[in-house]
Amino acid sequence: MEKSSANFNPNTIAVQYYFGDLQYWKLPGICIKALEHGFDGRCVRRLSGLVNPLQRDIRQDEIDGAFREMGVNAPIPKDEARLVLATDAAKRALAGETNVFNEATHIRIHICELSEAPPELQRIVALSQESELAPRWKWNGLEKQLHDAMSEFVSARTSHDGV
Repeated sequence: MEKSSANFNPNTIAVQYYFGDLQYWKLPGICIKALEHGFDGRCVRRLSGLVNPLQRDIRQDEIDGAFREMGVNAPIPKDEARLVLATDAAKRALAGETNVFNEATHIRIHICELSEAPPELQRIVALSQESELAPRWKWNGLEKQLHDAMSEFVSARTSHDGV
C-alpha cells in the first residue's frame, strides 16, 4: 500500500500538532487515515480505535509513537514547528497563492504569537509591523522588501534543511 498521498502528509500534520494548531480529539481520525495509507503500528492502531476521547485518554508518548510509526521524527520542538509553518506561509506568498502582506501578518500574529520572533523571522515581522500603519505610497516598497525577506528566509531554510 502507498505510504504517501497529496492529501495525507504525516509531517505536515505533526508540525500542526506540535505547534498547537491540531486538537487532540482529531488524532483518532488521523490515525485511521494513516492506516488507510499503509502506516501501521501499536500506537496508530490504539489511537485509531478511540471514540470521542478525552485528553486524559491519550498519553503524549502514544502520540509521539504514532507519529514515529508514520515516519515522523517526533516529537517536533515547537520552535522548529514554528519555522516550518513560517516557511510554508512564505512559500505560499512567493508562489502568488496569497499576498506577502497577509502571510507576513500571519507569521507575526499567529506563528510568532505576537511575541519575540526568532532571529530567522525578525525581518519579516518588523516589515509586517511597519506595513500595518504605512501610508499607501509606501506599500510597493514594503511589498518588495517583504518579498525579498521571505525569499531569503526560504532560501536559508531550504539550504539548512535540504528541503
